[in-house]
Amino acid sequence: MKKMMKISMVCGMFVLLVFTLPVFADNDARDYIPLPPGTMLMATYYNYISATDLYSHGNKVSNDMNLNANIGVIRPVYYTKIGPFVIDPQSIIPFGAQSLDGAGVGGNEIKSSGLADPIVAATLWFVNDSESKTYLGFTPLITLPLGEYDNSKGINLGSNRWAFKPEIGFVQGFGDFFLDLTANVEFYTDNDDYTSRSVTLKQDPIYTLEGHLSYNFNPSFFVSADYFYHNGGVTTVAGLDQDDSKNDHTAGCTLGFMLSPSYQLLFKYKQDLVVENGLQTSTIGVRLAYFF
Repeated sequence: MKKMMKISMVCGMFVLLVFTLPVFADNDARDYIPLPPGTMLMATYYNYISATDLYSHGNKVSNDMNLNANIGVIRPVYYTKIGPFVIDPQSIIPFGAQSLDGAGVGGNEIKSSGLADPIVAATLWFVNDSESKTYLGFTPLITLPLGEYDNSKGINLGSNRWAFKPEIGFVQGFGDFFLDLTANVEFYTDNDDYTSRSVTLKQDPIYTLEGHLSYNFNPSFFVSADYFYHNGGVTTVAGLDQDDSKNDHTAGCTLGFMLSPSYQLLFKYKQDLVVENGLQTSTIGVRLAYFF
């Protein structure tokens, strides 16, 4: 009986965590360096996210929770000015497909696909000094509950709730080195249609810190060492505390290429190093950006 209860709790936690799988959460190196006003940027992303290991309170509780997610993103950005300040109104439109199988879900396969929750945002740069290579910007991001959501499914690309994330980003250049520091906190409204029982899901804010240290090998190629930390986000389901706070550390690497004055290509890899509660994921990503 105790074993069955443990399996039930683990599977319940997994469904919750996959349900809230972020398909577009973190920044790339040098994202907080603005382009000249009047520039249009069209970026497309592809991320492959995979996982097998599930953790609870820092302990591995399953190594057969096989997540595979193929996520694309379309991101148009326009740089303009309001008074003396550069801003970049933009939209982030994620979509894709994800599946889950393994012993942790009874040997079944669960799938979802379609549109994920889109995001609207705009950075305002308080400091934009290209001579000293110093940049400081503030970005409010709003996630809209428009993605694919079916409360009878174990996993969804949509979350059926709004999210609001104020973020501040700082970049300082030192010769061919650039240091990026970013901090944000994301707040969530309730999902009052969670699971087929239509219970209410509440989630505490998630706090994030990022760091990117990049180096220009030449004007067309840079490498970045990336770090991400997520904390908080405890959920309650139907009033019951799930005791599933994040306290996670992730490291990554980015290779950036200027293919021409109008095209930039990024190759990215991220690996969760420490996971308190949830899946330990690996992400392989590509970003192609066109400037015009």
